[in-house]
Amino acid sequence: MDTVKKATYIRVSTEGQNTGRQEEIIQGKAYIEKISGRIPFKERKQGSKLLKDVANKEINYVIVEDINRLGRDTFDIVETINTLVKQDCTIEIVRHGLKSKKNGKDDFFFTLMTGIMASLAEMDYMSNREAQRQGIAVAKIKEVYQLHAGKGKMSNEKYLEQHSDIIEMLNDGKSIRNTAKIVKKSKSTVQRVKSFIEKQKECSFKGV
Repeated sequence: MDTVKKATYIRVSTEGQNTGRQEEIIQGKAYIEKISGRIPFKERKQGSKLLKDVANKEINYVIVEDINRLGRDTFDIVETINTLVKQDCTIEIVRHGLKSKKNGKDDFFFTLMTGIMASLAEMDYMSNREAQRQGIAVAKIKEVYQLHAGKGKMSNEKYLEQHSDIIEMLNDGKSIRNTAKIVKKSKSTVQRVKSFIEKQKECSFKGV
């Protein structure tokens, strides 16, 4: 029986984000990087290194917290999974309790579910990005957003840029509490950003 050589891939989007929560799942060698999820997996420094180590048979079991760690969109995620599977590498997705192999054999259910989840992840991301884009457009028309009472004004575009880390976490489906913990900002700040995005989305739908 082949020796299991595990590795864990961890990614967060910005330098300001903490990898601590994902580090709780680490087994074996850890590949950790802070890079935008919109960069193809094979073009990431640690992503490409992981693929190379798998190809060289140094790793044969890869663990990730969620499927969206493996690529920027449906095609990229599926391509990454297929590349690993072709190298006889087992993939474990912790959040959903999925493994690409069961009893040493490829699991059809894993292939089916990861394809569906990759598509849903991309659809959710694009939907949130479009809402954000519309919010920025509305913000430009309105010119200014009152950030805090008595603390001056800031353009909506600058406001969204300043809190891009919060927006990405919310787009990933994280709760207000978890987002605040990950980006190290207060829950009230996260709530304000969330409310602002929803307000801009509502305004855009109304054609404001």
